Amino acid sequence: MSRKRVVVLARAGVARERTEAAIAQAGADVAALLDPASASEADVRDAAPDVVLVILDPLAEHALDKFDGVLGDPALEILFDDADVAAKRDGWEAARWARHLQAKLHGHDDVLPPSRDATVAAPVAASPEPQGFQAEMEALSLQIAAMPDVPQSRTPASSTAPGAVVIAAGVGGPDAVRQLLGGLPANFPRPVLLRQRIEGGQYDKLVRQMQRAAQMQVVMAQAGDALQPGTVHVLPDGLDLQAAPAGLVFAPTDGEPAYAALRAEDSALLLLSGADAGLVDQAMAMCLAGALVVGQSAAYCFDPAASNALVARGGEALSLAQLAQKLLQRWPA
Repeated sequence: MSRKRVVVLARAGVARERTEAAIAQAGADVAALLDPASASEADVRDAAPDVVLVILDPLAEHALDKFDGVLGDPALEILFDDADVAAKRDGWEAARWARHLQAKLHGHDDVLPPSRDATVAAPVAASPEPQGFQAEMEALSLQIAAMPDVPQSRTPASSTAPGAVVIAAGVGGPDAVRQLLGGLPANFPRPVLLRQRIEGGQYDKLVRQMQRAAQMQVVMAQAGDALQPGTVHVLPDGLDLQAAPAGLVFAPTDGEPAYAALRAEDSALLLLSGADAGLVDQAMAMCLAGALVVGQSAAYCFDPAASNALVARGGEALSLAQLAQKLLQRWPA
């Protein structure tokens, strides 16, 4: 397998140093380390990269306009990371990110650390399970299947207002959200609500980042604003939805949004990388009420905890391209 050539667009510092180390651990070559403030698009292309990895901070972000030709080149794989997050990764988190990066660069879904017992795992796995153990597990499965469902979340109320697509994400999510939004047209007929958990609450920065990837308009949600189709509303902390004479509007709330005002049968909830696993109860309630509920496939997903929990409850997980296609099948533009 040939080693991928990666150009890193980032300012000098700890974030760039740790990213450079992660690329080496992922089995790729650093083709160039370029400061976006002083480098040009020609510098990037002269390095003949397969992948361009952009480490975003406020100064780097303002310099990205001149790289639009590169960042929009379909022949290149474009990845983004946040400088603050990259600078803080060490130890286990750094190793985990390197495995995730390796999966992205080489197109496989093996993000697990190597097992010390890998050489002896096959003979042990080949041994048949004791019959008593197998019978016990079968009995336990039947008992679990017979248990009644315990309501964990209130069922969303039905309304006459149009629904919306809710995207929930966290660690590892911004890159996934960019890819998903890039697959939706400017005239997508439903509002999109993005609840991306980020440290420091820099949601204005998130709006700017997502606008670069999205064909739809990206705005910061504010109390009193109405939902608009073909618009990505970035939800900061302390906002939810409520019904108003003009339709659904954003309103202050304590804690996380419940989205209970959405018409479930005309809405979707997508659980991307880093989404809170506690949302799964809410997702299942929305699903029972008619919503489209899907998680991000564990392949290439940095933190699939919520998606895995959804699948364990009988839900579905798809790739980002498939997620975009699923939305367009339900709501053609």
